[in-house]
Amino acid sequence: MNFRIFELMETEKFQYLGIHKNGSRSVMDCIFSVFTKEEVSVKQHLATDKPRFCIIRDPYERFISGLRYDLLRHNVNFKDINIKKLFTTNENHVRNTIRQNVKHSISQIPYIMNVRCSHYIDMEDLNIFLKMHFNKTSHLNKFEKKNKYYNIEKYLDKDEIMKYLHLDYYIYNSIKNSPFLWEWQHGRIFE
Repeated sequence: MNFRIFELMETEKFQYLGIHKNGSRSVMDCIFSVFTKEEVSVKQHLATDKPRFCIIRDPYERFISGLRYDLLRHNVNFKDINIKKLFTTNENHVRNTIRQNVKHSISQIPYIMNVRCSHYIDMEDLNIFLKMHFNKTSHLNKFEKKNKYYNIEKYLDKDEIMKYLHLDYYIYNSIKNSPFLWEWQHGRIFE
């Protein structure tokens, strides 16, 4: 497992760690509905005086979403890919980041390692989080049911895929059972 090159979106009130296929475009849309481009900067250092949050997602749902997205984006036939290679990556190079040529099906764990988020928001709670913090919700990049890759799961062996996602589920469930998981009853994390 490789560490990802992380980028934090920072405002005067918070830092946000975007994770591919975890609602990041929707969060960014809401951020820019409140803050101007001049008020948002990209950082690679951790501020100590601001809340830092990211969105986490069920690993299997995220894998399917990432696979659909990559197949559609590159117009590749499912029969031509090697499923086992979807779970590993060696892409920590600037050229891949700039062109957004990352494997969207890989683990979300390398994104969150060593970033020390103060709050994790489960994808299931994203809408209520966005409403509470930005007075808005956004649903960008939703996969359309009419797309040819929508039913991709019928070609997959879920049991085989779950073997690769074992560690992801361990971390995901650990976060969900930790005091760092944000829930609406905890209120806003920034004003």
